[in-house]
Amino acid sequence: MKKFSHALLMLALVTPAVFAQDYDALIKQAMQLRDQGNMAAAEPLLRQAQSLAKDKSEASYLLGMVMAFQQKYGDALEVLDAALKVKPDDTELQLGRATVLSYQGVYQEAAGAVDAVLAKQPNNTEALTLAGRIAYYQKRPVVAEQRFNQALSLDSGNLDALLGLYDSYMQQGQSDKARLYLDRAARIAPNHIDVKSRQQPEQYNALPHHQISTGYSRSTINSPGLDNWHDRFIEYRHLQADGNQQYLRVEHNDRFGTNDTMVEAGLALQQKSRLPLEVAVGVTPNYQFMPHWFGRVQGNTPLTDGSGDFGTVLLTGLFQYSSYANGDTKRVQLGLEYYLPHTDIWLTPNIGEVRDQNGVYTFAWGLGANWQLGGTTRIGASYSNAPETENLITTDSKNTSVYWRLNLGTSFVLYLTWSQFKRENSYTRKSVDATLQYSF
Repeated sequence: MKKFSHALLMLALVTPAVFAQDYDALIKQAMQLRDQGNMAAAEPLLRQAQSLAKDKSEASYLLGMVMAFQQKYGDALEVLDAALKVKPDDTELQLGRATVLSYQGVYQEAAGAVDAVLAKQPNNTEALTLAGRIAYYQKRPVVAEQRFNQALSLDSGNLDALLGLYDSYMQQGQSDKARLYLDRAARIAPNHIDVKSRQQPEQYNALPHHQISTGYSRSTINSPGLDNWHDRFIEYRHLQADGNQQYLRVEHNDRFGTNDTMVEAGLALQQKSRLPLEVAVGVTPNYQFMPHWFGRVQGNTPLTDGSGDFGTVLLTGLFQYSSYANGDTKRVQLGLEYYLPHTDIWLTPNIGEVRDQNGVYTFAWGLGANWQLGGTTRIGASYSNAPETENLITTDSKNTSVYWRLNLGTSFVLYLTWSQFKRENSYTRKSVDATLQYSF
């Protein structure tokens, strides 16, 4: 009996040490995998560590971040929110939640949480680097640069600050200066995934490389003798780590009792520069009402850096030339993307000019608004007064549309759109569109 009691006593003394060793070993192994970019392998280890821990805040924070890196945003928030119920004043958990929100594009709420932490802890380097990252996502590179430099002044070896400065200077078009900070980061952590993914983006990019979209549009027309029409498309995009893309799209349209099939291809270039461009060409082999061919180029460049109270403004431009069976059309458009400060709303006004098949030029204008409602939902609306070509006829149209974008899990996005086109001296067309996007 004494031996049994002694054994129980020894077990009670030894168990906490074994527990601590197991927990620490799991955390260490998971962090090594995370730093190598293997988030899927790190996740179960962190789940196991979380189940062992009495104080679950550290493991919950790390688990939430690893989930977020895999774009499991809803699951990450569930883990962090559960931990915050137990420890609502835990700064690390608060910043973790703000990080996930920033990944989802909910910048206003994320920035508010970070500002609340900085109000109490102005020298919190994690909060400073997250504030910089949010500003970077908001296309405010000068503000981001300031925040990252603050963090670096407090910790000269802060990897997040060094990488943030690399990203900020790249966004400002200062590639030579940016590389100096990437070199400093590489000397500190040469094998870290965040370093390697910038040095060799195609090899170490953990984000989706491919995207397939398919959509259907049904229109009804309030004019006798004109059949309803049905449009369908399928599109593939190759997503590069540097933000550039290549795509191929096949669109089959059944309109007014006739059919056309267009093949379109395009490139998105220099997406992390101050002048990202997109070029596209399309061909309809047996053309009836669609353009025999078209070419389009568009781009944008910043007008303000978002460092003041006014917000970020981008200047956008578009030129398109289309060749139809009965003549050619041209479209020139200048616009703005205005990101309202302290909100998740941006506006897209534009003006332009359209030349129809008869050589007549007509002024065009439009206005759009977009609002990121939450981590999974975005809505928007637009109105334009501009000539449009349908059934080989170009005429002034008043177009109204609203859309709803919904994230479905980690890989799927659903777009639903309702539009109305009032064509001058002609018909009114109403359209309902649904698009499903899959990234992998």
